[in-house]
Amino acid sequence: MDYTFFMLPLKVIENTERGSDEEGNFILYGGRKIYRLHLIGTIAAIEVNEESGSGYFVLDDTFSTILVHFQTPLFNMFTDISRGSSVEVLGTIDIFNDSLTLRLGNIKKVTLERYSYNKIQSIKNMMELSK
Repeated sequence: MDYTFFMLPLKVIENTERGSDEEGNFILYGGRKIYRLHLIGTIAAIEVNEESGSGYFVLDDTFSTILVHFQTPLFNMFTDISRGSSVEVLGTIDIFNDSLTLRLGNIKKVTLERYSYNKIQSIKNMMELSK
């Protein structure tokens, strides 16, 4: 199993080949199966359903967006996170209506310094895998 974490620009992953096996949904990039993504971006929109303890947000990394959905117990973390927050997320790849989405595993707010550092890392990772 190639259960890899990558910090990649969303524009790169949105047009990758997708698949599913006994381990779950994945994307193929650089000859590797990627099941989970570690991304950074800004929350462009958020919808929280207090009744069900679930919701979703749109993560924007400047070049593209991805829909990220979450359930309880991560629901409680959204008292401190809102539209416009810079965040780092870790999630499992999911396919919904033939669209690539992310099932949230963890989220944290980040500083501008951390955001900039991770942006540089994502570009380095993209260049390394494209060799």
